[in-house]
Amino acid sequence: MKNNLNGYAERRNIIQSFIFVLVLSPSLSAQNTTSYSIKSHAITLESERALVVVDPSISFLYLVGQNFQGLNNIRGAKFNATIDGHFKAGGELLERQSILSPFLADFSRQSNRLPGWGRFKTISSLTETDEPLKVDVARATGFIEWSEKMGKDEAKGFHARLSNEAQSFGWAHAPILLNKDDVPYPTAKIGWQNSKLHVDLRAFQWIGDVRGPMGSTTEPLFNRMHGMVSTGKYTADAWGIAMLYGRAKEVAQDTSSSSHIQAISLSGFTLFHDFRITWEMAKSSASEKGLSWQLGGEYTRKKLKIGIHHFVTQAGLYGEDGGTEWSHAGIPLGIMTGGQSKSSVICAEYRNKDLPKWLLFSECGALKSAQYDYDLKWIKANISRVILEDWDLCGTLSFEHLFPVDQLSEGPSGWMMSFGITHGILIHNP
Repeated sequence: MKNNLNGYAERRNIIQSFIFVLVLSPSLSAQNTTSYSIKSHAITLESERALVVVDPSISFLYLVGQNFQGLNNIRGAKFNATIDGHFKAGGELLERQSILSPFLADFSRQSNRLPGWGRFKTISSLTETDEPLKVDVARATGFIEWSEKMGKDEAKGFHARLSNEAQSFGWAHAPILLNKDDVPYPTAKIGWQNSKLHVDLRAFQWIGDVRGPMGSTTEPLFNRMHGMVSTGKYTADAWGIAMLYGRAKEVAQDTSSSSHIQAISLSGFTLFHDFRITWEMAKSSASEKGLSWQLGGEYTRKKLKIGIHHFVTQAGLYGEDGGTEWSHAGIPLGIMTGGQSKSSVICAEYRNKDLPKWLLFSECGALKSAQYDYDLKWIKANISRVILEDWDLCGTLSFEHLFPVDQLSEGPSGWMMSFGITHGILIHNP
């Protein structure tokens, strides 16, 4: 029941966004300069005042691994619209029936959450750890944005945005407090910017994992957290720095039943020719330990990018039992394994933008997490080639191997290969 209602709410949000496009279409088609096209996009509607594009989002992969095989089937659609140069809107609805990789299966069994997606319905047993985990889940994102430029400076002006999407902060490879790969959540944002300075204020609502006083299992009656985040960012040609301050509190009938949580973060980057250094330091009011931090470096040269990154999170960074947590849908925002986590990653990417387009990606790394009792290493590789040039439809082949540092550990392990087609979905994300 809970998952059905959650899926219904997500579908309703995205359907409302598509209705917006349908309502807009007659007024656009009444203009003499309206044109339609299916080249490069599934649907393109263009006029002097507006541009609307609709595309499919597809990932159909066959997975085979150590003692399991199955499908990763993600399908949906997304749209983007620009109106009168001041308004933008967009949205995406995805449905997923999938067998999970060894790491995602273990994480989802422990947390009952799928990273980037949230709560899910199980097709297979959640408790039988010897069996692969199969899930059924949906995700909807959408936004509407207004912007107004000031004078002749195209980069200077005000903007406002209402959305259901994950937020991001900083330039780090693995942002500590806000990550664009988090589970989506409702946000209202207003801001001002020029060519170098950007400031904004965001109000948000997160969902917890504690049911309300009625004891219902339905999604609308889980506890809520309301809060605000303010950010400021300054960027120059060779360096940049940004600061975040946020505060959140659980919404409860008894306002004294839970304390608020405050978080602060500094992030920056520095360029030296083709080499870029990124860093972030973060602290919350719930953590009594030192700073959580991330440091990384990337070398970029034409079609090649190589990076090395490391992060450390302290205990209590995302909150503790009895207080408001810096999390949404039961998963910490930023680093999904929460506090007391360490990870090092080396990655390389080759992207050929000429025809035919190729993408080669490889990664190796290590992860320790006290909360999930992880001490493991992994290697991962992927190769993709565009097989339909107009739509960037890709054929893809990938491999990953996960193994614990301690061979006697009961943590996730094993290898997996996958091959199939993708369109509009990053294939090396969860």
